[in-house]
Amino acid sequence: MRFVTSEQLLAWFGESPHLGLLARGVGKRLVDPELLEHELGVPLHLSFLARRLAGEDLEHGGDVLESIPFYSLCRGLLMPLASITPEKAAQLFGLKTEPLPGGEVRQELFRRFLAAEVGLSPLQKVACLVGDPFEGGPSRLRRESLLRLLTSQTLVTRRQLLDRLAVVGDVAVLFADGRRRLRGEPPLTAAEVLQVLRLLPGERRNLQFDLLRSLLGRCGKVEAYFLAKLILRTIGLRYEGELMARLIGEHFGVEAEQISHAMALSDVFEIVRLLVRQGEEGLKRIQLQPLVPVRPALAGGTTDTLKRFPAWVERKYDGIRLMLHKATDPLGSVLCGAYSRNRKDYLELLPALATLIRLLPARDAIVDGELHGTRASAGGVRPATVYEVFSNLQGDLSKPVQLRYAAFDLIYLDGQDLTGLPLSQRRQRLSALVAPLAGLPLPLPLSLAEGQLAQGPGDVKRLYQHFRAQGYEGVITKDLDGPYLLASRDPSWRKKKPAVTLDLVLLGAVLAVTTKEKAGMFGSYVIGARNPEGGYEDVGDVAGVDRLRDAEIQQLIMREGLLNGHRIERRGISGARPGFELVPYVVVTVRFAGVIRDPVSGKLSLRDPKLVALRPDKSAPEADSTKAIEELYLRQQMG
Repeated sequence: MRFVTSEQLLAWFGESPHLGLLARGVGKRLVDPELLEHELGVPLHLSFLARRLAGEDLEHGGDVLESIPFYSLCRGLLMPLASITPEKAAQLFGLKTEPLPGGEVRQELFRRFLAAEVGLSPLQKVACLVGDPFEGGPSRLRRESLLRLLTSQTLVTRRQLLDRLAVVGDVAVLFADGRRRLRGEPPLTAAEVLQVLRLLPGERRNLQFDLLRSLLGRCGKVEAYFLAKLILRTIGLRYEGELMARLIGEHFGVEAEQISHAMALSDVFEIVRLLVRQGEEGLKRIQLQPLVPVRPALAGGTTDTLKRFPAWVERKYDGIRLMLHKATDPLGSVLCGAYSRNRKDYLELLPALATLIRLLPARDAIVDGELHGTRASAGGVRPATVYEVFSNLQGDLSKPVQLRYAAFDLIYLDGQDLTGLPLSQRRQRLSALVAPLAGLPLPLPLSLAEGQLAQGPGDVKRLYQHFRAQGYEGVITKDLDGPYLLASRDPSWRKKKPAVTLDLVLLGAVLAVTTKEKAGMFGSYVIGARNPEGGYEDVGDVAGVDRLRDAEIQQLIMREGLLNGHRIERRGISGARPGFELVPYVVVTVRFAGVIRDPVSGKLSLRDPKLVALRPDKSAPEADSTKAIEELYLRQQMG
């Protein structure tokens, strides 16, 4: 008989290639997790992983938890992803860091991470890059859950946490607060954290909290901060689809266009799984089909540089882009969907859409178009703005809108993917589909988007002025021979609308300094445009936001967790005004009087910008670019 000590057992567990043995007792009985934790010092999250991963044959490597430390992942990858500046790193962690990499240097960092042998699978690496440890699955953990977790683990009350949160604006800062060390000892591995978070949603709430406490007990300041960021999914390249497609394509040796097409049809994690298992051949399994939301094609430029004629010129509606899906099974049962650019289903917001879709004379179809409307005003009936359309859908009946749907493309019909066909053929089929319903007294009127063939720039200008005189936003020009490019900016689709408005991203919220009753919490917002490096550049401040609009923006900020914890100051006539930096997410339409260039720095900014409307149908990467502002400035200088 041989007696084995706890130290010998721990050493044996550490050397064992089979993680599952850690959780097994005599026969099929499982070792009590409390015994492993209290007697042998095995953390709860490790014994949990031992049971869950034992014998699994996964892309993640099954029982492999050996990887780079989680601290190294935070410092080397997550900090640049979260745009932690040297000033912010010093403020949050007392760390001295290098300036943030920009442009190609930043992208090269991501390429090296995907290629490096760090003990993480391709799926886990992509989860890190897009900031989604749940790998596309649902998560029941929200900010409130994390606050409850903190109150259960510290002597701080909920009220004290909320007071502190009002100052810092970021739950992740609360996780880092009070920790003396930068990193935990013994160090957590990145694989431990990612595996626990991936499996967390399927467990009961009490066990979820116990597992998170186990992880937090091993975290220092930096690790706790980014653990919260990952749980809330508030970092990553989730909204930078083109960059992710390029990075994944380069890593697996597949054309970026193929990845972009697949990402429009499926989840990025499913794409990586197929590439790992089957390579490029696996992508062929991802096909366009009804009820699977896809990202639509977008305009890739302006009509000013259009050289190829004839071109199709179509009315541009100021509404919400929606793709209508109809699917019929062999028994004749019909299901419908109405998906926005961000794959949100609007069907429940407007039941009349379901009636319209069911009446389409096809078994299966995907129609691309715009939900728009008209409003009665003092001068007569006029086209409604996108903000009025969206407000109407949200139940605001103070400004009634007569809603309509204009169809301008057909990408799927009765089992056939039409995206590879030229626009001329797709439009012919769309016309045949819409014609039987056009003009009928439907709950939601349907029409074919109006347009005409242009033989040259003069025709484009004439049609633009015609549609603008009717009160519409402008025109879209398209190549009649072109295919439909899912989830891409099509260079052959060009738009022309008044140059006095741009769709920009809110980068910061500045506190109001007035005592007026009608003022909101924030007196102004920092606005930004996309730059060539994939980031966002400050182009000015929007002031004079009314209380109602300010409350709507505040709700978005809080609901999406957009306060990243970094304080800012904006210089004005009355002095410095404090505020908060925002994660780029909220897109707004801004009207302005012109573009100004600073004589010293050469930086461009907007003169007298005013907020026109929120654009809930757009994501940050779809905002207008700094190049568009440069073109406006040049046109302004040229008269």
